[in-house]
Amino acid sequence: MAKKVTKSQMKRERSHSKLKRVFKAKGYKKGELPKNKVAHHVKPIAEGGKTTKRNVKVVTKAKHRRIHKNRRKIGKI
Repeated sequence: MAKKVTKSQMKRERSHSKLKRVFKAKGYKKGELPKNKVAHHVKPIAEGGKTTKRNVKVVTKAKHRRIHKNRRKIGKI
């Protein structure tokens, strides 16, 4: 069972500065993604996932929608 995550913990994990550090570590020099890309947390923050290079994947917006659509279908959201 996933542990409860507070709103402040979620806000801290979604912070712009944390994401910017991860993007730089992934090779995006300015720490910003191209217009058609978004960050996806493999293990959702709501389930205790962190904003780390390993847990954050950079995917297209369309792929991100498909990921979450499929998660809803199988009952993970």
